[in-house]
Amino acid sequence: MENINPAFKILNEIRQLGCTDEALCAATYRTYLHLCEDRSMWDVQYNYSSQLNTLYLTARKQQDSPEDVYIPVPSFDSIPLERIEKLQAELVPPPDSNQNGSRSLVLAVCDPSSTVLLYRMSNAIKPVFGKPLSRNKMLKQRAAARAGGGDETMEVQ
Repeated sequence: MENINPAFKILNEIRQLGCTDEALCAATYRTYLHLCEDRSMWDVQYNYSSQLNTLYLTARKQQDSPEDVYIPVPSFDSIPLERIEKLQAELVPPPDSNQNGSRSLVLAVCDPSSTVLLYRMSNAIKPVFGKPLSRNKMLKQRAAARAGGGDETMEVQ
């Protein structure tokens, strides 16, 4: 009976999925560890899409949360916007399908120092600082700025 380190066994399983890019296999393994150990995610699974020629993971934040799709990307690789759009189209079903909640695509950028940064992708532009100001409120702020002799910097709420 072989005594194989469980960590090596997982990396071997990832390699056997069909991906020939060793850096991507290592990034997938690192992302798997990050999701399991650092983030305590549920149902973490690694997969390979031969159609997209990519490794990806699925995981849930909580047991009853929708499943998100994680795309490992080595930090020294680039990923064009067209590629992200294709991954979203193929791996993330539209909101009107029979999924519970909304599933999203998350880029997992993996640095050789074992750092993993997660970036959630969306199909729409969302405001960064809460809801946008109404037209009326924006006009009032401009008038107040002019009356006070200040610049036209607006407050974001």
